[in-house]
Amino acid sequence: MGRLSGTRIKNLELRDLALDQAEAFFDHVERNRDIYADFIPFVSGTRDLPSMRRKIEQNLEQQAQGIAEFYTLWSGARMAGYFLVREKDPDARWAEIGYMLGREWHRQGIAAHVCSLLIDDLFQRQGMDRIVLSCAGANTASIGLGAKLGFTMEGRLRNHCVMNGKRDDLVYMGLLKSEWTPPGAGGG
Repeated sequence: MGRLSGTRIKNLELRDLALDQAEAFFDHVERNRDIYADFIPFVSGTRDLPSMRRKIEQNLEQQAQGIAEFYTLWSGARMAGYFLVREKDPDARWAEIGYMLGREWHRQGIAAHVCSLLIDDLFQRQGMDRIVLSCAGANTASIGLGAKLGFTMEGRLRNHCVMNGKRDDLVYMGLLKSEWTPPGAGGG
């Protein structure tokens, strides 16, 4: 069980990603496909339940290798979002986070809260010195969340990625441990 599994945020609960969540995860993607498709690469590759199961299996394999962490966010039996440490490099002491939150839960501070928990865990418990966040240049909500969390824009790779058949920039943001204000300490 991941360190954050069981954490409650408002009326929601973080859980470890599990293969038996495939149907609810696919339903979540289907309900939010229009807001995810242009920004989250795996969404266009998960068009049915078997492809979702394969994606979860791949993620769980990465987690078993210790190079990633995956959490789902739930409102009862309904999936509300997905939060992850997409990649970890313990030798270089950096990690990349990612997230997706269903439209029903937008603008409530939930993504910022969960990301703060991930960041704090990576800095305080896992010994990371740097956290990375990358997103499509058109994803202004994600860029804004990164800024709110204290990330600094470090680069913009022009016409770098294609999602859902559309070319876009890739924005790269970073946060150093020395820049982090933990939750409950006046920021974060």
